[in-house]
Amino acid sequence: MKKAGLRGYIIKRLIYAAIITWGVVTITFVLLRVGPMSPADKYLSNMSARTQDPAQVVAAIEARYGLDKPIYEQYFDYVVNLARGDWGWSFSNSLPVVTLIRRHWVYSFQLILLSMLFSATLGILIGVFSAVKRYTRTDYLATLFSFIGISIPNFWLGIMLILIFSVQLGWFKSYYDTGLPMFSLANLKALVLPVITLGTGMMAGYTRYARSATLDNLKQDFVRTARAKGLPERVVIGKHVLRNAILPIITIIMFDLSGIVFGGAYLTEIIFGIPGLGRVSFNALFASDYPVVVTITLIGAMVVLLTNLATDIVYTRLDPRIRYD
Repeated sequence: MKKAGLRGYIIKRLIYAAIITWGVVTITFVLLRVGPMSPADKYLSNMSARTQDPAQVVAAIEARYGLDKPIYEQYFDYVVNLARGDWGWSFSNSLPVVTLIRRHWVYSFQLILLSMLFSATLGILIGVFSAVKRYTRTDYLATLFSFIGISIPNFWLGIMLILIFSVQLGWFKSYYDTGLPMFSLANLKALVLPVITLGTGMMAGYTRYARSATLDNLKQDFVRTARAKGLPERVVIGKHVLRNAILPIITIIMFDLSGIVFGGAYLTEIIFGIPGLGRVSFNALFASDYPVVVTITLIGAMVVLLTNLATDIVYTRLDPRIRYD
C-alpha cells in the first residue's frame, strides 16, 4: 500500500473519530443534565449538619459551578473549556477532573494490560494446540473449557474466586492496597484474581477462534507444500499456519479491548476494590458528578476509535493484500 494512500486513510478516519467523539460527548452531557437530581442535591444529602436553608444551599452551589444556567449555555461553556484543556471540576472529590484521571488511569491500564496478555497468550496457545490435536481428549477438554468460560458471567466468577481463594483458603487478598507501591509484589499478587476474572471469558473466546482459524489453514495447499518439503511440524505450525491464522484473532482481540474498557474492567474494579477509572466512574455516576462521567466516557470513546484505527493499520503489516487506497 502506498504511503500517501495510508496517510489519507488515517486522516479521514481521524476526522470521523472526532465527529463521533463529539456526538458521544454531546449525548452523554445532555442525558446527565436531564436527570432528576443535580450534584448540589447530592452534596446537600451528604451534609451532616444543615445550618442553612436547603434551597439556598442548592442555589449557591449551582451558581458557583454554573449549573443554574440554561443547558445550552452549560454545554457551550463545557466545550470551550474542553478545547482549552480544562476538563472541569469534580464535585464529589473537590479536585480538577484531569488530576483525578491522572491518579487513577494507571490502575485501569495495569488491569487491562495484564488481562489481555493473560487471555490472548493462553487462548491462542490452547486454541492452536487443540486444533493440532483435533478430535483427541485434549481437543475435547479445550472445547469444554471454552464453552464453560464463555458462559460464566465475570462478576459471578469474581465473587466465587474471592469466596474460595480469599475467604476460605486465604491465598490472595480480596482488595487492592493503595498504600503500597503499585508494582509491589503484594499488589501484583492481589491482581491475580481480578486478571483471571476479567480474562477467563476472553481467553475462552480466543481458544475457539484460534482453533477454528488454525483448522482452516491446516487444510490449505501451502501447508501440504511445506510438509512435502520436509519442514518440521513446529515450523509449519509456527511460521506458516499461525501467521495466517492470527489476522482474524487480532480483530477479536481489538474488539474485546474496546469492550472491556466500557464493561468488564469497570465491573472487576468495583468487585475487587481496584481504584481505577471504573470505580471512579461508578462513584461519580451515583454522585451526579457530571464532569467526571463525561470525561471518562470521552476517554473510553477515544480508546475504542483509536483502537479500531490501529487494528486497520496492523492489518496492512500482517497481510500485504489489504489496501486502503
